[in-house]
Amino acid sequence: MKTKTALRYAGGYGLSVAISGVVSLAVIPAIIVAAGADSWATIAVAQAVAGFAFVFAVYGWGVVGPTEVASRPDADRGAYYFDSLLSRVWLCLVIVPIAIVIAVVIVDGDALLAALTVASGVLVALGAGWFYVGEASPIRFLLIDTLPRIAGTVVGAIVLIATGDVIAFAALQLVGVVMSAVVANWNILSRYRGWRFGISPVRAVRNLAGQASPVAMSATAAVYVNVPIVLIDLFLPQATAVYALAERIVRLALYSTRPIVQIAQGWVPNPVPEVQAARARRVTLVALGLGGLGGLVYAIAGPWIGDLLSGGTLVIPLALAVPMAVNLAAILASQLTGFACLTAFGLTRALATSTIVGAVVGTLLMYPLLLWIGAPGVAWGLAVAELCVLGVQLVTLAPRLRRIEPVGS
Repeated sequence: MKTKTALRYAGGYGLSVAISGVVSLAVIPAIIVAAGADSWATIAVAQAVAGFAFVFAVYGWGVVGPTEVASRPDADRGAYYFDSLLSRVWLCLVIVPIAIVIAVVIVDGDALLAALTVASGVLVALGAGWFYVGEASPIRFLLIDTLPRIAGTVVGAIVLIATGDVIAFAALQLVGVVMSAVVANWNILSRYRGWRFGISPVRAVRNLAGQASPVAMSATAAVYVNVPIVLIDLFLPQATAVYALAERIVRLALYSTRPIVQIAQGWVPNPVPEVQAARARRVTLVALGLGGLGGLVYAIAGPWIGDLLSGGTLVIPLALAVPMAVNLAAILASQLTGFACLTAFGLTRALATSTIVGAVVGTLLMYPLLLWIGAPGVAWGLAVAELCVLGVQLVTLAPRLRRIEPVGS
């Protein structure tokens, strides 16, 4: 891909990321101040349940879909997309009710709020952002996939601030998700022909073949990313709102750096081994530098940012900010070493292994550390898990980064 074209794509996707990030950031104080810390905690826990359920609802298309779309001729794209949509619809019909029940049982709050939040989080699986990435359509990604969802959230936040009705906020957010999915699916299926309509669940299940690996990897990652807030809500509910705020700042920081990862993913791969090795070395150094800087900023400014976003109603203690900073630093680095460098060398199995190692370590540490030192213990368990992920990736990459092969070898 030419540099100018790559920058145009990154700019288009980057604008989507920027808009989504700004809105997500602005919504936090709206919820906490207008609806209260309890509603914020309910939404956060419901979103964690939805985050895990989403992995099974989208069933790997978000991971392998862009590559599949990019590699297929136009004549095959419509059929491929409709088959994925059929499967995702059936999966959502099964998964959404189950996820809602789980969320309602876990949260000690508004059941309707939890249900609407879960529905919004899972039904994003019916969207088409991954398809637009695959066909290299950053403008469609922005206008069709991103803006309708953001519009629902913005209108909901305005209504929440004006009326204090958090249910209206959640309902309007769900409307935005549904609108985005409907418009995107119509847009794709009207542009690409060759698909055959059907509602057969047998056909839907058949389409899932070959998707187990990306689903397993995503589900493994989702476990230790979303379980911490659920653990805290179950065993230390008074800390849920503060932990959710600290964690959300981490996620927003990661979301804001996504364009860097996208650019690196397109830059590192090169047919000349020595060039690819040199590029991977640079990206690895950038990854470690970015991780160190991000962690330092969070440790210093995290409590102040939390105070600002919560309108002074929630305080992120230093004991929680430090492990969250370590967590952020490790993920900032590993998302570059993993998705940009490991994949460029064809080491996707090592990427999956690092995720599994992190999940095992995090699962073993979080609960006992929660009982020992409370919410900071969960954050330390997550931080150690992410450091293990990064460590596995760096050990795997090291021989590839050192080896300099002559051109033509």
